Amino acid sequence: MAEDLYGGIFMKTFWLAAILAIAPSLAVAQAPRCPASATVPSKSDLPHLLMTSQDRGFLWKATKDGHTSWLYGTVHASREEWLMPGPLIRSAILQSQAVALELNLQDPQTLAALRKPEEPANREKLIASGRKKKLDALADELCIPTAGFATTAIGLEAAGLSASAARADGYYPDYAVDFVLQGMAGSLKKEVIALEDVQTQRNLLISPRLSEENAFIDETIKQISSGEARKDEDQLIAMWGRSDLTRLNQYKQWCKCERTPEEKRQTLRMVDERNAAMAQKILTLHDSGKSLFVAVGSLHMAGPEGLPALLKKDGFDVQQIVPAPSAKTSL
Repeated sequence: MAEDLYGGIFMKTFWLAAILAIAPSLAVAQAPRCPASATVPSKSDLPHLLMTSQDRGFLWKATKDGHTSWLYGTVHASREEWLMPGPLIRSAILQSQAVALELNLQDPQTLAALRKPEEPANREKLIASGRKKKLDALADELCIPTAGFATTAIGLEAAGLSASAARADGYYPDYAVDFVLQGMAGSLKKEVIALEDVQTQRNLLISPRLSEENAFIDETIKQISSGEARKDEDQLIAMWGRSDLTRLNQYKQWCKCERTPEEKRQTLRMVDERNAAMAQKILTLHDSGKSLFVAVGSLHMAGPEGLPALLKKDGFDVQQIVPAPSAKTSL
């Protein structure tokens, strides 16, 4: 059972960018032991960030019927010095008519749905069981104010704390790549398109079954307390930072998320099935004449069921841009 849950934690925290970006200023240093707070760069910092920016993550160019869309694999936390996308990624955004993300966080209804707590009866039981108190204690250890989670689902607090475990190593959800790209889209007056329904993502994260919610929270507490969550967070974001596509494509070999039949079902539901639905929406939008910059969690780009491979099957000419293609990594 614990192994099944651990795989679920890995899958959930890897694609949490949109969820965590609801409150990007939650992480505040409270004591000398705490990591420095995430900060918003000043206007005077931007030229330096721009000049030193590097292309990180995973980028593909997808052409069909005479026009081009782009696929970009993101990660849910990043470093301040990585805040500005590199030149190839910036160029792709500028060439696109619209930015397509898993969710549109500029939509008030989307934000309200994400912030909504569990069903009252389930929430009361989670509080009575002491799980909320344990999570709040962990939040204090991680220097994350609990006020930001006061009215959200308790399962969301668990996943959020897990995804924030590597703040001490300089990786902040405040700098989630998806959130930064959404801000860029607004500044550039680009249309923002949601590829998924908010309820679909919420149902993946917050189980309506109390027994599943209990087990997920218990295992999350265990992984944060043991330091395992922080270790995995470091490895995942470092992989993204060096654009290690070979390792990304092999994620089922190291993610601890396909060791049991239940974990395989979770991976199918959280990645592969969503990929098929997103690929269909991308195809429809592209065929309508839109040039898209699609930015979703990097796992959605991996392997034969990833978005680049699926779009290639749909007739796109797909070219790997970041990292530069090689015999080992190109489609």
